[in-house]
Amino acid sequence: MTTTQTLKILLIIVCMILLWFGIQGIRTGRVREEGNEIIDREKSPAQYRLTVGIYIGLGIAGILYALVFL
Repeated sequence: MTTTQTLKILLIIVCMILLWFGIQGIRTGRVREEGNEIIDREKSPAQYRLTVGIYIGLGIAGILYALVFL
């Protein structure tokens, strides 16, 4: 296995974890942020949406990058 293949697999795994955090946030209405801080949908809707969007966006972008450019 070459270094590029290893990097591709590692990047896809990390991005799938980010997607999982985003999907779990949508399902439960709570999302974890830096420092294990939990953000509830009702307490801070803007910050909740931003964090979920970042998780899902980076997850999709990373997988696409790994599949197209690596």
